[in-house]
Amino acid sequence: MTAGSHRFFIDRGIGGRIVPDGLRARGWELVTMNERYGQAVGEGMDDPDWIAEATERGEVCLCKDAAIARRPAEAAAVRAASARVFALTNANVSGATNLEWLLRNEARIFRRADKPGPFVHGVYADDVRPLPLRGD
Repeated sequence: MTAGSHRFFIDRGIGGRIVPDGLRARGWELVTMNERYGQAVGEGMDDPDWIAEATERGEVCLCKDAAIARRPAEAAAVRAASARVFALTNANVSGATNLEWLLRNEARIFRRADKPGPFVHGVYADDVRPLPLRGD
């Protein structure tokens, strides 16, 4: 499995430089929220909206908010769109650490991204694990 087999959408919480630049350098195909919508629109966009649109475009979603699996509106959006979501599980680490976690788990992410949604998988320092969607 190669990075080019999937296109990823990166939510604003991950940031627009360190992680996207590092993933692109490794060959990942991606678009950030700010690149797609601009900063003003992106900052005001609700999670269910970008989840639905990214999934409709065939993209795998990356975010920095594992609570997306627990909040009713977001969990419903993941289900309705059959979204494939990977959520970094510690919002208090640096962009460099987020990048390190994603690259360390690259093969796991690509393998799981091959499977149909809906799902949210948590990305940890050394593992990727399914997170229960609210209502499961």
